[in-house]
Amino acid sequence: MKHFGCTLSFSDMRDNALLAAYRKLTHQCRFILNFEIAEAIVNSPAPRFWVSEERATAVISLLLRGKPALARMRPTKREMFSEILRRVRIARTNSPGKPLSYIVNDIIHSPAPKFYMAPSSALDRIFKLRKANRNERLQRHPTNPR
Repeated sequence: MKHFGCTLSFSDMRDNALLAAYRKLTHQCRFILNFEIAEAIVNSPAPRFWVSEERATAVISLLLRGKPALARMRPTKREMFSEILRRVRIARTNSPGKPLSYIVNDIIHSPAPKFYMAPSSALDRIFKLRKANRNERLQRHPTNPR
């Protein structure tokens, strides 16, 4: 588990993907209903699985050995690791000699069917990003006082 304040190496990529999905969906809507948009965002395809190589390999290794690694996870994470495990099993039959870490690495960097986040988490993240972008624009282009 990551420690409080730890930033993930892919967080910028995830944030950009979330914002892109948000913009795409809001441009298609006549009315923006935040929770419906958030549901659509988290269920839209993602460019990759949002988990580190180390964590994914550790969890998948436990699962392959029959350990109950998913028992205490949130439902979205449980679903994500179940999908990764399903893909690992397929990849292992196709490449039996390939090390598990290589297989997992290939899988988590491939497109994911969804973001595997809670809609409220996605909305919180999007609103923080939009506020940061707005503040950055204001600092770059301050309004002239009259």
